[in-house]
Amino acid sequence: MLRSRGPYAVRVSSALPYINPFDDGRSPTGAAAGMDEASSLIDAVFRFERAVTRIGNTRLRPWKMTLSSYTALRILANQPHLSLAQLSRRCYARPQTMTRMVTQLENRGFVARAAHPESERALSLQVTEAGLAALEEMSDEVLKISDTLNATLGRDDIVATDGRLRQAALVVENELRDMGRPEE
Repeated sequence: MLRSRGPYAVRVSSALPYINPFDDGRSPTGAAAGMDEASSLIDAVFRFERAVTRIGNTRLRPWKMTLSSYTALRILANQPHLSLAQLSRRCYARPQTMTRMVTQLENRGFVARAAHPESERALSLQVTEAGLAALEEMSDEVLKISDTLNATLGRDDIVATDGRLRQAALVVENELRDMGRPEE
């Protein structure tokens, strides 16, 4: 079976093989780790996230940017006047990490801080003209990742997987929230 069209089309004849994350390829046995399907999915999601981060950081190297910084800049371009805490939540980053990242973006002239229109205590973050220009340049390179996925998986598979992963994330996030509550 051929998945999708284009230069990155992949011939898939059966289920993709499980790759044991503990096997460095030098072990004498090829025995599987005995993971159930959900554990294998978690491993695959983690591996995918790491691969996307590595290729994104590699593609952004000419701009001396990371995929995390690019993502923060892109979010701010689409939602101006976010506070640092709001941006932190949207980027799934700790506030301390986001503070460092925004300071670096500000030092490069990509982001400006100003009084927040809705809060006396918070600062509003906005992308500058220089930030928008850099974002436009970088986007051509970063969006090649999406092109690869679209060519490999196809739109229907991507939409279905996205929906299922978001649903699973909500379930796990709710379980985590429930764990934080005192026992009744």
